[in-house]
Amino acid sequence: MSEDINLYPFQEASIEALRENIRNGVRNQILCAPTGSGKTICATYLLRECYAKRKRGIFIADRINLIDQTSAVLDTYGVPHGVIQSQHWRSKPWELIQVASAATLERRTWPEDPSLIIVDEAHCIRKQIAKRIIQRDAVTIGLTATPFTRGLGKLYDRLVTITTTNKLIAEGFLSGYRIFASSEPDMRGARVVAGEWTEDAAAERAMPIVGDCVAEYLKHGEGKKFIAFGVNVAHCEEMQKQFLAAGVQCALYTYRTGDSERAEMVQEFRKPDSYIRGLVSVAALSKGFDVSDVEVIIMARPLRSSVAEHIQILGRGLRSHDGKSTCTVLDHAGNCVRFWAQMQDFFENGAAELDDGKHRDKKKAEKSERKPIKCPQCFAVHAPAPMCPHCGFVHPKRSDVVHEAGELIALAKGPTATKEEKQEVYAQLRHIAIDRGYKEGWAAHKFKERFGIWPRGLDDIEKPPTQLLMNWVRSRQIAYAKAKKAT
Repeated sequence: MSEDINLYPFQEASIEALRENIRNGVRNQILCAPTGSGKTICATYLLRECYAKRKRGIFIADRINLIDQTSAVLDTYGVPHGVIQSQHWRSKPWELIQVASAATLERRTWPEDPSLIIVDEAHCIRKQIAKRIIQRDAVTIGLTATPFTRGLGKLYDRLVTITTTNKLIAEGFLSGYRIFASSEPDMRGARVVAGEWTEDAAAERAMPIVGDCVAEYLKHGEGKKFIAFGVNVAHCEEMQKQFLAAGVQCALYTYRTGDSERAEMVQEFRKPDSYIRGLVSVAALSKGFDVSDVEVIIMARPLRSSVAEHIQILGRGLRSHDGKSTCTVLDHAGNCVRFWAQMQDFFENGAAELDDGKHRDKKKAEKSERKPIKCPQCFAVHAPAPMCPHCGFVHPKRSDVVHEAGELIALAKGPTATKEEKQEVYAQLRHIAIDRGYKEGWAAHKFKERFGIWPRGLDDIEKPPTQLLMNWVRSRQIAYAKAKKAT
């Protein structure tokens, strides 16, 4: 027996806004709603109405792993349907409602004259799908939590945003979150292609701190379910290896994982008492994947400009679940600090407009824009405040930072670092040089590599290095070895 679709007020308001636009002649529109807000439920409601009117409707899923997930929701609410996917057992071309794999649909003839097209993960623009929906001969609704893609405004004519992430967290529909960032790879000088660091460059710098990902999970994760996002398959395999060595059972979910193995893995992971505590992936789980009792997100893939991908990754842990109040984010990529302002603005206000593909001058950051604070004691990342909300550490004033050196000083880099911070790093480098028997001048050259200047005017003292600085030195040595081998 099918269930009734009981919509929350913000879902009802979203559907009514879409209807109002349709009544006003809008054919293509985007419904922007946070991850976990029930976009698939809204789509199911619209498809059931379409079926009740004996009209054709099609739901286009961007990824194969979302086909069965969407089909199961339609079954729950009694919507007869077929599936358009190669060799899928539910191929029923006579059904009015179809759930289609975008990749399969691009190679086949579309269902005849659909009245309603719903495009899931609409920010992922596919050329052949775009060609079809831009004809505007059917009502098309794109679903996305991140409508930032360049040119999206050419395909869709209206943006519907009824609620935001912060509102849903405040109302208890989504989980709150806390961020810890104990270490991150040094991405200075990493090769950039099309606005993003290359996979090889990011993996090379992220590999040395895999151990930190495991250590911080053991410290903060409390054995809870997690999803970890790596740079590439090799990086993910190393994470899995070190998690298993630490006694934490986890599984790889990458393009190398077969369909049947994926299905079995996810079925097991969905169980409340699953022996699999974590899934490790590159990007296959960053969109649409729905396991609500995931309480830890591990970010180990540095992103340079993809704020949408960052928000999608974070969203995997924000779904509500009985007994869950907070998602713990372990950021070993630097993404939360890098995208802090954009993320906070979007979580509070949502999206205002779609990008129409026209060139716009980049907005300059407002001088009043405040950056987040990283607690030197527990490594929590939080909005500027005199005290860390997680451990109660009282943040010293800038002039007093030298007295609370530790990990904070180890992060100092570039020409804006104070003399005290430079002295702290130089003393640690000298300790490494003496301890390892390096040649005289090694510490000075490493100092110049980090700050761009020689350590003139600093005292020749030594101090035991922090783990963060040791990780940085190790990453530079690996980069040098690889560059030497390449030449």
